[in-house]
Amino acid sequence: MRILQRARCGHARRQRGFTLIEMIAAFVIFAIAIGSLMQILSMSVNNTRRSLDETRASLWAQSLLDNVGIGERIEAGHTSGEFDRNYRWEMNIELVDPQTVEAEATTMLGDVAVAQQVGNGGTSPLAELPQMELFHVELLVVWGGRATERSARFTTLRLTLPDLTQGSSPMGSDRSQRAAAGEKGR
Repeated sequence: MRILQRARCGHARRQRGFTLIEMIAAFVIFAIAIGSLMQILSMSVNNTRRSLDETRASLWAQSLLDNVGIGERIEAGHTSGEFDRNYRWEMNIELVDPQTVEAEATTMLGDVAVAQQVGNGGTSPLAELPQMELFHVELLVVWGGRATERSARFTTLRLTLPDLTQGSSPMGSDRSQRAAAGEKGR
C-alpha cells in the first residue's frame, strides 16, 4: 500500500500546473500573434477602401467620358465640376492635327512605315479624310480631403465630323459649294 501511496504522491507533484514564467511567455506569444493579425486585417481594410474609391472614380470617369461628343459638338477647352461632394473632375479637350499623329506613328514604326508609304505611292491614308476632327480628351478625377487627396487621370481620343453648316473645314466648304451648285443645276 505504501508503494501505491508513493506513486500517487509523485503523480500529484508532477501535475502542479504552469509556472508564472510559462504563462507570461504564452501570453506574450498570443499578444504578438493577435497584434500581427490585427495589422494584417487593418491593411486589408485600407486596401479594400482604396480599391473601392478608385473603382468609383473609374466609374464616374467612364460615365463622363462616354457622354463627350454625344448630343452636342466637342469643343476644345477646359471644364470642371463635381460628381458628388467627394469626387471632383477637370477635363481638358484639345484639337489634334491628324498629320501629327501620322508623323509620330511613322517615326515609331520606322522602316515598316516608310516601306508602306513607298508602296502606295507616298499618299497618306489620312489625307483622304480631312473632314474628320480628332480631339484628345484628358480627364482628371480627384477625391478625398486635403491631407488624403488622391487622383486618377484618364485619356481618350474622339474622332468627329466637323459642323458642315458653319464651313469650318475646307472639305465642308467644298461640299456645301458642290451641293449649292447641284441645286442650281436642277
